[in-house]
Parts: sequence; structure tokens; C-alpha cells
Amino acid sequence: MRINTFLRLLLFNIACLLTLDIHAQPAGAHEDHFLYQIKPGETLSSLSETFTSKQSNWKAIQKSNRIANTRKVPIGMTLKIPFSLIDEEPDQAKVLYLTGNVLVNNQPIDKNRVIAEADTIITGTQSNITLVLSDESKVQIPPDSTVLVKRLRKFRGTGLIDAIFNIETGKLAAHASPKKTGVGRFEIRTPVSITGVRGTVVRAEASQQAGSSSELLNGKAAFIAAASRDQSVHLNANQGITATPKGQAGDIIELLPPPEIQLSQSGPFEFKVAIQPVTGATSYLVRVSNDISGYDVLFTETVKKPEARVTGPGKGTYYVSVRSIDSNQLAGADAVQPFTITATSIMTETGVSIGTQSGPLIQTHY
Repeated sequence: MRINTFLRLLLFNIACLLTLDIHAQPAGAHEDHFLYQIKPGETLSSLSETFTSKQSNWKAIQKSNRIANTRKVPIGMTLKIPFSLIDEEPDQAKVLYLTGNVLVNNQPIDKNRVIAEADTIITGTQSNITLVLSDESKVQIPPDSTVLVKRLRKFRGTGLIDAIFNIETGKLAAHASPKKTGVGRFEIRTPVSITGVRGTVVRAEASQQAGSSSELLNGKAAFIAAASRDQSVHLNANQGITATPKGQAGDIIELLPPPEIQLSQSGPFEFKVAIQPVTGATSYLVRVSNDISGYDVLFTETVKKPEARVTGPGKGTYYVSVRSIDSNQLAGADAVQPFTITATSIMTETGVSIGTQSGPLIQTHY
């Protein structure tokens, strides 16, 4: 089966799973079609005027959906509108937060750089970038990742996002449509899977050795592995799934709960993090961020033992977050607590504190 046929099957199954709630009218994509669930008072003519460049395109929409009587289009019907008819325009993503060494198209960037379709983003060790799209969807790319912005557009009439992100290696986290306005299309792809999301908090990962995985924290998502082709998996909140490097999907797995954590100050610039062990956890991901939501990440480390020591780059309040990782390398939701450094440390010209044991922001114990 050719790759185009494979992708059409993937997108069809994703679309079917993302049309379960008739109250959320934008319903994802099917092949080359945007899906929309009709609500009371709408007609093919009015929808054509809203989403396409010409009101007269209702005839093409009628043909695509094989609608015999245009005056009796059922409320709640999932309508297919060809993307070729939809009035789209190029979109851009702004850099919300930036830490460390991040390249776009192999060039270093700063916070003033905008991200567009066809850009390739590479994050180095201890480097993070968080993007905000025009509908306020957020996309975070953590350390050691390479992501291609395959598609980044928006519907001219409604502002719905049409976005596809290809993870070549590493990870990506997204909060799609935080205002719950829906998306035209929002997909996270890896070499062996596609995850279609809508109004969703999701993480995805691609690895040549391990294959791929998706972790759904909120909302709904559809996951299809390459070897399955015509089979899709519906993920609910706090569920995850993996696929092998050959594209074989595993079982749905319940994500581990966030651990209980306690912080105690162990020095002028240092706090000890005690992690209550979680049954089934093989390790813990510990992060330090400037913000409580964890988008402005300063440092990330995986620890095997349930303890760590954290600090910040200077005087101020920071947030430590900890998530449990199971034997499948799937991680659950974060436990978050703030800590405040009141002492003033001495900084080098490069911005490294020499009053915090001149080490990393997290000191782990194995």
C-alpha cells in the first residue's frame, strides 16, 4: 500500500474518533477534507460563505457529501468541506519562551524569531522552546528534539488552526485550542504514528530505537500506528500508548498518577525534593520552571531514585515539577510546588551562579 493511501486511512480513522461531541462543531480532518458538524440554523450556503472563498461553493460541498435535499441537512451531520475550497492563509507561531541552544533551519534564534511552515526546530541539551499559535494553542519542544513544522496555516474566516508537526526525533507537548474553539486540523506525526488532537493536552515522542508514544493528559485523541493502517485507538484523559519501530501499536496504558512531593531548604540556594515513591514508577522526570504551567523550563533531569536537589539561577520564585515514568517510558501528570530563593548569589559573566555549588540546576542522586 502506497504511503498516500496509508495516510488517507490514518486521517479517516482520526476524524471518526474526533467527531464524537456534536457540541464542538470543528471536528478535525478526513483525507483532504475539513470536518464540521452542522448546528441549528446553518445551511450549505452559509457554511460555504464562512469557510470558503465563495458562497457558490455550496454546490461543491453538496457533491462531496452526496446531499440530495439541501433544505433538509440533518443537524449534527458531519459535513466534509474540501481543504482546496477553504480560504486559508499562512500562519506564524511566536516564541513564548526560549532556553539554551535552539536552532531553526540550523541557525541560532532569539525570542524575536517567528516560526513558519517548513521550519525545522532543533533543541540541544538542556534547551527548550515554547511556541504560541494564533489561536493561543501552545507547542513545547523539550531538549534533544528535532521537529519539522509540516503545516502551519489558519482559516481566513474563522481563525481555526491547520497545523501538522512532524517529530523526527525527541518529544513534543501541545495544548491545542485552549479556548475550546476547536481546530481545523492539529496533528502530531512521527515516522510510525499519527496522533490527531482537538482541545487536548498531549505529549508525543519519536525514537529510532523505541518507536513512538503518546500521552494524553486532557481531552481526546486518536492514535494510529503505521502497521495498523485501518485500525485506530481512541485515547481518553490520563491514557498513553506506544508503537514499536516497525509501527506496531501496543495496548492502551493508564498513566501513573503525579507523585506526592515535599520540599525542604537545604542551603541558601538549594532545596531538597523528597518524592513519595509511586507504584509502577521506574524513574521520575524533574523540571525547574519560571512559571507554574511549566512552559518556561530552565532545567530537566530524569532521576532513578525518588529524590533530587533543585535551585534557580538567582533570587526569585521558581517551580519544581515531578512526573512518574513507568516501564514503558510513559509519563503521567506533574506534581508542582514553588520554591523561593531569597539570597543573592554571585553570577559569572555567562550568567552561571557560583553560589549554588557551581553545578546544574538539579543535582540528582542515584
